[in-house]
Amino acid sequence: MLSGADLSSRLSFDVQGVAALRMKAATGDPGTLKAAAKQFEAMLVQTMLKTMRTAQLTSDGDVFGDSSSLKLYQELLDQQWAQNITAGKGLGLAEMIIKSLPAAASDPATLPSEAAKAAAALVPARTLPASAEPGAAVSQPAPDKNVRDDQQPDRKRHFVEAMLPYAQAAEKVSGVPARFVLAHAALESGWGRREIVAADGATSHNLFGIKADGGWDGKAVTSVTTEYRQGLALKVAAKFRAYANYAEGFVDYARLLQRRYRAAVAAGNDGLAFAAGLAAGGYATDPAYVEKLQGVIRSIPSTSSGRVQA
Repeated sequence: MLSGADLSSRLSFDVQGVAALRMKAATGDPGTLKAAAKQFEAMLVQTMLKTMRTAQLTSDGDVFGDSSSLKLYQELLDQQWAQNITAGKGLGLAEMIIKSLPAAASDPATLPSEAAKAAAALVPARTLPASAEPGAAVSQPAPDKNVRDDQQPDRKRHFVEAMLPYAQAAEKVSGVPARFVLAHAALESGWGRREIVAADGATSHNLFGIKADGGWDGKAVTSVTTEYRQGLALKVAAKFRAYANYAEGFVDYARLLQRRYRAAVAAGNDGLAFAAGLAAGGYATDPAYVEKLQGVIRSIPSTSSGRVQA
């Protein structure tokens, strides 16, 4: 998860989502072309607004102080203004992009299109998201580049060993196999590397990306999450539940499954059915959520009886 200090550098339209739309444009569907073009235009306008704001603060100083909450508000405001400015006919950039997309889509060798190249050139390098590790469908910060590939097995093993007792406790409450609980926690938290944290860096002990809805009266923290709306991946700010420790977080997750995701609970030892039950219940908006969760489940060592092999 992103801390408050990271919000200003990462809150932007998801370029990977735009790229996916551009690839779908190869079908020639007018609706897809229009959606991709509008997304590009909005992204460019947001970048322009952000650049103007940065230039102003650099010359005059930040009279409001270095507040992470204010920066978050400014980023969200820029995103909203970009959406409003490009609504309807917008600035005309979308029409130009639409004209360039069909030609590129008809010839795969020309992808990415000239419009995509222009967008990539205008977006500052620090706002381009890195390729995300499978997982983190609800919250999707970039992976830590300082972690080498040969360190991944150790990190995953340590995560399983540390969280297994809590997952087993959750299994007793919900009936969901501890292996599935571990896999879900790993998916949502990037094997513990992307935990949801408060502005001061304190962990929320929320490994499942559970939001603080209207029925939650406990502590909460605000962080940025990736949500998919009409096929577009967007960065939005949301409130998430915070717990005193991991034991409390896992038990709350188990109770949530019992209340709202009965199809997942009824899946038994069927990992695919468990993942499908979560998706059907609206746990996440990522269209590839079932595949991602199933992949993580398969990656956790287990015995012939399906128990976790720590």
